[in-house]
Amino acid sequence: MDLPLHLLLPLLLVTAKLLGVAGRKVGVPAVVGEIFAGLLLGPSLIGALPSEATGGDAFHVFGEFAQIGLCILLFRIGLETDLGEFLRVWRPATSVAIAGMIFPFVLGWGVATLLGWSVMVAVFVGATLTATSIGVTASVLDEIKGQRSAEGRIMLGAAVLDDVLGLLVLSAMMGMVTPGAGVANTVGKALVQALLFMGFGIFFGPLIVRGFMAITRWSGKAALLLVLSFSYMLLMAAVAHAIGLAMIIGAYAAGLAFGGYEEHEELNRDLRPLIDLLTPLFFILIGASMELHGLNPLTAAGRWAWVVFATLTIAAIVGKMLSPAFLKAGNVNRLAIGSGMMPRGEVGFVFAQMGLSVSLYSPAQYSMLTLVLVATTILGPLLLRRVWNCPRAHPSLPFSFRPDPGTKVST
Repeated sequence: MDLPLHLLLPLLLVTAKLLGVAGRKVGVPAVVGEIFAGLLLGPSLIGALPSEATGGDAFHVFGEFAQIGLCILLFRIGLETDLGEFLRVWRPATSVAIAGMIFPFVLGWGVATLLGWSVMVAVFVGATLTATSIGVTASVLDEIKGQRSAEGRIMLGAAVLDDVLGLLVLSAMMGMVTPGAGVANTVGKALVQALLFMGFGIFFGPLIVRGFMAITRWSGKAALLLVLSFSYMLLMAAVAHAIGLAMIIGAYAAGLAFGGYEEHEELNRDLRPLIDLLTPLFFILIGASMELHGLNPLTAAGRWAWVVFATLTIAAIVGKMLSPAFLKAGNVNRLAIGSGMMPRGEVGFVFAQMGLSVSLYSPAQYSMLTLVLVATTILGPLLLRRVWNCPRAHPSLPFSFRPDPGTKVST
C-alpha cells in the first residue's frame, strides 16, 4: 500500500489517537496504544506505513516529523522539570536513581550476554533498561493524588535525575558505536560534550530566553513566545546533532531554560496541540519498526524468542523494583517506589530506536526489546495503583509504609 503523505498522516494520527484513548480507558498509558497503531499499520501487518527500504521520500519526511515530535516531547519534559523540587529530595532521589540504573543495567547486560549477543548489543540492552519515564510516572501519581507524598517526591526526583543521566548514557552509547574511533576516547568525548552542552543550556540558555521573554512582553503577543521557543528548541537540537550528540539532549536543555519563567505554564498549554499532533508519530514509528515474523509461537525460533522476551522482562522488572535498595529513609513504601520507577515509556523507546538507527540490533532483537519496554510501561502503573495503599508491614521489614501526613490517596 503506497499512500501519499497527505493521506498517510491522517490515517496514522487518527488510528493512533483512537487506540491511545482506548488504552487510557482500560488503564494502559496512551503511548502503548500509539505504538500498537504503528505495529498495526506498519509493514508487519497492514503495510500502510512502508519500511524505510521501500518508503522513499514519504518515509523520510515522516521520519523527520517523528523526530520533531520527539524533540517537542523532550522539550516539554525539560519545561516541566522542577529543579528546586529535586534539590529538596536530592539525597533519597539520587539513591533511588543510581540504584535504578545500576541494577537494570547489570541484569539486562547479563541476560543479553548469556544469550550470546555481542558485547555492544548487551551494553545497549542494559542501558535501555535503565530508563524511567517521568511522564508515565507523573501521570499515575496525579491520578492517585500522590505527587506530594514522600514516595511521590522521591519518585519524581529520581525520574528527573534518570532523565538527565539517561541522556548522558545515550550520548556515551552512541559514541561507542561511532566508527573509526577508540571506545574510551569516543565515550569520554561524548560525555564531556553532553555535560558541557547541558551546562550551557542550564546556565547560559536562560540568558537567551530572558531576551525572548523581553521581546514577547514588549510585543504583547503571547503567540510570539511559542514561535521563539519552538525555534530555539529546533536550533538547540540541531547544534546537539552537529557536535555528535542526540538531538533530544538539545531539546531537553531548551526546555530547562524556559522552565524557570512564570510563562512556562502558558507555554506548556500552547505546546499541547503540537504534542498531540507530532509526538504520536514517533511512537507510531517505533511500532512500525517492530518485526513480528520472528515471534511466531508455532515455530521453534518463535518460542525461543518469547522465552527471551520473558527473561528480559523479568530482568527489567526486578532491576527497577530493586531501585530503593540503597534508600536510607526507613518508613516509606519501597514497593510503590520500585513500581513507579518501572515504566520505561518514551525514554526507553528512544534508546531502542537509537540502537536500531545505527543497525546495532537485528529486527528480532529490536522487536523483543520493544515488547519488553511496552510490558514494563503497562505493568508499572498497574502495580503502582495496586500497592499504593498496601497495609503497613512490620517495622523491621523493608516494605513498611507511612503515608505523608495530610496526603489523601485513592485507588
